[in-house]
Amino acid sequence: MRPRIVIPALLVLLAGFVLYTRAVSAPLYDETRDGFAPRIASPSEALTFARTRDALLLVQDQDDRAVRGRDLTAALGSDRTADLLALYRELGFDGILALEAKEVEIPLDALTSPVDFRGPHLAAGTNFKAHAEEVHLDDPPFLFPKLVEPTAWNADVPYTDRLDYEAELCMFPIDDIVSPSTPVEYGLVLCNDFTDRWTLFTDVDLSGPLGRTGFPTGKGCAGCLTTGYLVVIPKDPQLYRSLELRLFVDDALRQRFATDQMILSIDEIVAQAFEEASDAFEYERETVRLLPRDRIPAGTLILTGTAAGIAFKPVNIWSQGFYLEPGTVVRTEGDLLGHLENRIGAR
Repeated sequence: MRPRIVIPALLVLLAGFVLYTRAVSAPLYDETRDGFAPRIASPSEALTFARTRDALLLVQDQDDRAVRGRDLTAALGSDRTADLLALYRELGFDGILALEAKEVEIPLDALTSPVDFRGPHLAAGTNFKAHAEEVHLDDPPFLFPKLVEPTAWNADVPYTDRLDYEAELCMFPIDDIVSPSTPVEYGLVLCNDFTDRWTLFTDVDLSGPLGRTGFPTGKGCAGCLTTGYLVVIPKDPQLYRSLELRLFVDDALRQRFATDQMILSIDEIVAQAFEEASDAFEYERETVRLLPRDRIPAGTLILTGTAAGIAFKPVNIWSQGFYLEPGTVVRTEGDLLGHLENRIGAR
């Protein structure tokens, strides 16, 4: 074939590829954020907690600027309320609900995490069918360690090339899980599983089991796990399957999904984690285990997966233009769980 024919043909193919990439990378929604009407679970559904540097609150109400609730620290003292999980194990659901304490109002920007989440944490990949389909994976859900310290609900997220977002419901055990048959209660908190897609893409070995390579490092970037200012402990253990999560990028809707679309339940995630507890996962060229303590300690975050709408598609990894840019604001909202608001930092 003559060069004067080959070059135009290659240009046509390239243009077609670019147009195809843009088409499959288009947002799923054309809606924008129209306010936020947070709802706090009723005491018949769950207990909701928030914390400042000085106080633990049992939250009763919230609007877009503040939470209101009972000051448990004023009633019980800072020693007893410093560790929410220990307090819950001591008093139980009804015992905490029965406490009398003065009511206070706290602005949102004064809130920190109610629980000291201690890693290593673990996560489920492709646990929503729609997400698996958008990234062209037909494998069953897989697990990987999330080896990063959680940051605050309003923390900036350091910029990396091909930085992506994933709205997620995180769950955590109130007490240690020493085996899959351990009876356990879980708390709920809103999370965003930010991802360095370029590192994940270049490190993953698709000839091996998913999750063992690429994912621990690509999802282990500093600042890539923001967590909410509300912690919810349900009375009904199935409450986690009745929530809706939404994610906005600069107020444009990118994700909206119901948690009842999960493939693996929390019990199935935990059972799989114990099956793979000693398996080798690669993190920054070193080998790590999924459960290095042969248990899932209280306060370990379990990321339950995300649904469709993320930035990454297999055909768009070549261009930074599809991913988060410096100055972009990612807002994640969840029924009963409040919201996250994270600005992407400078290059």
